[in-house]
Amino acid sequence: MSSIAGHAAAGITAYLCCNRWACAPSRWAVVPFAFLAVCPDLDYLAVWLLGYAASPRITHSLLFALVTSLLVHRLTRRPPSARLPIAWLLAASLSHPLMDLLVGAHPVPLLWPIGAPVAVPVGVLPSAGALSAGNYYLWRNLIIELGVLLPPFALAVAASRHATPRRVLAWAVGIAPVWAAFLVGSLALAR
Repeated sequence: MSSIAGHAAAGITAYLCCNRWACAPSRWAVVPFAFLAVCPDLDYLAVWLLGYAASPRITHSLLFALVTSLLVHRLTRRPPSARLPIAWLLAASLSHPLMDLLVGAHPVPLLWPIGAPVAVPVGVLPSAGALSAGNYYLWRNLIIELGVLLPPFALAVAASRHATPRRVLAWAVGIAPVWAAFLVGSLALAR
């Protein structure tokens, strides 16, 4: 599992990609995007409150991402000026299971109910570890995860806002060594 901060960053990235500051319907719209990116881990409430752990975690499936995106789209369509693009809502929702897949520590039931869980052999993102403020590994892995994710997220936002290719390339070349260091550090972690 990757961190809640990483998932929220993915949701905020989807919001920033679909809304240009000049014509954004309102700043409140960031909430549904962040909610969709974090939503698949709400099944932990069943674990914490009821002691029930679902297996497989169907909240990490493509079907769940589609249903929650459509539900949020339906709930946020009033007033008409606040309509949120379904494609970007879906991107925010899909970011969570895809990021968890990139951890490489355990299979993710992406194709539930029609297929077996999917796994990747190499973990690109670190695991969040135990959620405890005193857990050193949680904080170390959070920094590594954000170091791996934020540069590609920033490039996605820049591209969606039609930044000049020259400016994007200059930024990418400047940040690439730092991003590569975080990526190598993440790949070197034990899974």
